[in-house]
Amino acid sequence: MKILLVHNFYQQSGGEDTVFELEAAMLQRAGHEVFTYQRSNLEILKMGVLGKLAVPTKMIWAWDTAKAMRALLAKIRPDLVHFHNTFMLISPAAFFTCKNMGIPVVLSLHNPRLLCPASSFFRQGSACSECGGKTISWPGIMHACYRNSHVQTAMVAAMVTTHRLLGTWENQIDRYIVFSEFYKEKFIQGGLPSKNISIKPHFVHPDPGPRNNTRGGYALFVGRLEPEKGVRTLLRAWKSLTDIPLKIRVLFDRYYHDLLVDQKR
Repeated sequence: MKILLVHNFYQQSGGEDTVFELEAAMLQRAGHEVFTYQRSNLEILKMGVLGKLAVPTKMIWAWDTAKAMRALLAKIRPDLVHFHNTFMLISPAAFFTCKNMGIPVVLSLHNPRLLCPASSFFRQGSACSECGGKTISWPGIMHACYRNSHVQTAMVAAMVTTHRLLGTWENQIDRYIVFSEFYKEKFIQGGLPSKNISIKPHFVHPDPGPRNNTRGGYALFVGRLEPEKGVRTLLRAWKSLTDIPLKIRVLFDRYYHDLLVDQKR
C-alpha cells in the first residue's frame, strides 16, 4: 500500500512527534511504501511581521499547504493519507484537498483539541470539561486556557468552531484513530460518529517481551513534567509501595533523558 503520512511538528518536541516517526518506520518494515509531508511550528519564529499576522488565518485554512499537498498528491497518488497533527501550519484545509482528489483520510487524535482549546481537559490543577458540548469553547476563552492567553485561546476555538460549522469533522475524515477507550467515549460525546473511530494503542518497538528476574524491578514514568501528565498522582501512589524504585524519564530535545532514579530506603 502507498501511504502518505502528514504531520505538523510543534516548537517543543512531544509524544506526537515520536508516534509519527515510529509509525512511519513500522509501516516501512511491514512492506508499505511510505511518503511524508511535514511542517514545523518553528517556521513561525523565522517569519516576518506580516507572516506572523497571517498565522491565525492559516490555522483555519492554510492555502499554501493545501496547494503543496495538491501537487504532492498528484505526484505520488497514495492509497490513503494519514494525518497526525495539522496545528498550526497545515490546517484542516488539507483534509478537503485529499477528499476532493478522492483519497481516503485517516486522522489520529493525539489530544482532545477538538473538544478543549488547552488540549488537556485540565485547568488550574483539576480535570475540566467545561467546553464539552459547546459549539464555541467560550469557557476556555474566558479562562485563557491556551498559553494563558485569551486571544490565542480564541484563535484555537475559532479554528475548531469554523470546521465544526463546515462539517469538516463529520464529512472530510473517513477514519479517526484514538489510543484509549476513554478518549473514544469523550469524542463520541463531543459529536464525532462512533462508527468512524478506531482504538489503536501505542506500541513499543522492539518488543521488550515479558519481564523476567534479570531486568525490570522499577516503576517508570515517561513524558513531560507538566501537572496534567499526572506526575503528582504517580508520586502519591508510589508512596504506598515499599520496595519498588521509581524512574522518571523526560523528553528533551527529541530525546528521552533519565531525570531521577529514586528508591525506598
